[in-house]
Amino acid sequence: MSKIRVASIVLTCLVVAIGVGALRVEAAGGGRHCPRHVKACDASQVGQPCDPNNLNVICSAQADGSYCCLAYAP
Repeated sequence: MSKIRVASIVLTCLVVAIGVGALRVEAAGGGRHCPRHVKACDASQVGQPCDPNNLNVICSAQADGSYCCLAYAP
């Protein structure tokens, strides 16, 4: 195997490792994140509807310290 090929493989592994590390940091970054496609809300809105047109979407406090708009069945 040529030195260029080995260097390319090592560089690819390094880039993947850095990317995985960045995803872990974002996921564990103090908890202020809602799941993808879920709207965030403020602590002052907890228990109140996030959307006046859909009263089943309520702002709720999450265990990680975030506040997210989640659907609740009546």
